[in-house]
Amino acid sequence: MKIKHILIFLFLSFSGIAQIDTEKFYSDFSKSDIKNKVILTAAVSFQDLKMIYPEIRDSLEKIKKLVYTRSQSKEAKFLFNIIDANLELGNQNYARAVYIIQTGLQNHASNINDSLKGYSILKFAFIKIRNFIKAYEINSKMEMLRPRKSSSVNIDFGMKKSALYAALNFYNEAIKERRNEFYNKNIAQDTDALTGLYNDIGVYFNRLKNSDSAEVCFLRAKEVLNSKKYSEDRKTYYDFFKALVGGNLGLSYFNKGLIAKAIPLLREDIYYSLKYNDYGSAFNSYNLMVECYIKNNNNIFAKKYLDSAQNLIDTHLKDFGPRLNFLLLKSNFFKAQKDFAKSNLFLNQYLHLKDSISMIEKEQNLLNTEIAFKIEQKESELAEKDQILELKNLEDARNKTSRAYLLAGVLLLSAVVILLMLRNYFSKKRELDLNHTNEKIKLQNAQIEQSLKEKEILIKEIHHRVKNNLQIITSMLSLQISKEENKETGSVLHDAKQRINAIALTHQMLYQNSNLSQIPIDEYIENLVRQIESSFPPSDIKLITELNSIKKKINIDNAVPLGLLINELLTNAFKHAFPGNEKGIVKITLNENGSNCIIRIKDNGIGLPQDFKTGEKNSMGMDLINILADQIDAKLFIENKNGSDFILEIPKEKIYL
Repeated sequence: MKIKHILIFLFLSFSGIAQIDTEKFYSDFSKSDIKNKVILTAAVSFQDLKMIYPEIRDSLEKIKKLVYTRSQSKEAKFLFNIIDANLELGNQNYARAVYIIQTGLQNHASNINDSLKGYSILKFAFIKIRNFIKAYEINSKMEMLRPRKSSSVNIDFGMKKSALYAALNFYNEAIKERRNEFYNKNIAQDTDALTGLYNDIGVYFNRLKNSDSAEVCFLRAKEVLNSKKYSEDRKTYYDFFKALVGGNLGLSYFNKGLIAKAIPLLREDIYYSLKYNDYGSAFNSYNLMVECYIKNNNNIFAKKYLDSAQNLIDTHLKDFGPRLNFLLLKSNFFKAQKDFAKSNLFLNQYLHLKDSISMIEKEQNLLNTEIAFKIEQKESELAEKDQILELKNLEDARNKTSRAYLLAGVLLLSAVVILLMLRNYFSKKRELDLNHTNEKIKLQNAQIEQSLKEKEILIKEIHHRVKNNLQIITSMLSLQISKEENKETGSVLHDAKQRINAIALTHQMLYQNSNLSQIPIDEYIENLVRQIESSFPPSDIKLITELNSIKKKINIDNAVPLGLLINELLTNAFKHAFPGNEKGIVKITLNENGSNCIIRIKDNGIGLPQDFKTGEKNSMGMDLINILADQIDAKLFIENKNGSDFILEIPKEKIYL
């Protein structure tokens, strides 16, 4: 059963959502110098940035190019990290926003204020992808840094700690923290805040099934609201506020079996929620009214409120949460009517939708894991560069030592000529010292060589384990595909399996290769193509590869997105170019053209749809292709003549080592 509350409602009502004055912003932006243009834009919220960005895009792109090509300013680069992350938030690309701001924090943040700005964006993004554990970790870091921030800098700390506890189902901790948040601000005379405190704690008690304590909290909230004096223009708002608290109280009565006391409160909540256009609150009360009338064996009224809830689902509520709860409610309604066929039908729909939501959350967690892996990989590369520098310094020191010994030998030879009498004494002493030093150098060289071999074995083992772990994931997906009755879901799982296999192949070739950080690009593409071909059932589709002998290598940073790109394009050709298992040819070529590497995937199938437009969001596959192409600075050209023809132009300096 969905439990009603007004945490987010109270936040929006009391704090308000400040909207930018666009005319003033454009005026200030045009008058500002380069530095202040960037500062001004970085201070804009992601909602407002999405609205104003088209007008200032060209200017910002020119400034960004100057910053990254001619400037060493970490401050300017971090401000652009914030701008880029906010643009991704505005487009709901939360995982990419996390990656951008993590990179900025690692490479460009220079003080406490920068860290807090970055953490604020991270916290919001993790909340949006429902990774509340990460959001809580970020919130803890922000609380530690809060006392050290500059007083002149405003930081949006976002969702309160008590709400994070509630999102993690730690309701006892949420109750304690909610009280602390209230009393630490010394706003005991603020009736709205006091009502919010009692209501939120009552909600948490309801979730703990402690209906008696919840009832006390909601009655206190109503008492505070009834004593409040307000102007006539605020009447609609406070009528709704009172009814909403009453609806929460009705839930407490319902949980205690006091149906007769719950119904009038819920009916009042529905009336004022609809009047205030809060359809989520009205929907929750509709659902609870259905539950009440099912308990009273009044199926006529239960059906009436069920239909009203259905109307809100059809017209206003598009999120997964309300739909999931409504399917379960319909199953319970028909079960109460002993119509078990319909009850099972809606129960199955509920389970399927729940599984779909679970799969989306798993994909988001996989994205988070990939982001963490990329950050860790960058740190590993930096450590490797430091090690190479250290070895170079050691080699220079050894060369200096050799030159010193050579000079000593010349001096010794001169001394032999001049001081023939002392020849034996000094030569033997020098020889002993030289042998001792050489033994030390040999010992050090042996230790260094052994250490390098151990690290090489360790890196190979890491790549091998990553490949094995990815293989386990693909095996689990294969098992799920074999048991999946829904063809559409099976196709999605198969696509996910293909993408993971493309990543796994990169790690497999790295640990099989003598060089642990790069692989031959032509061998990689050949292996990837054959792997993709073997994953599809035998057919009349002929796959031709023409990979000119390009003796160039590619590192893992660029191999993974390139492999995923080829996987998406070849998979699309196999799945869509030849409907009905027709005969056909898919051809992949690898060439060089001036400063570009050209990869071309062409088929002689039915071609792309007539309404297909490059750059638009046509499907998840095309969205992924565009994102991956941007990641390696590739230009994607699509021709739709005698089949589909995808041409990738990739700068050589981007992928070749």
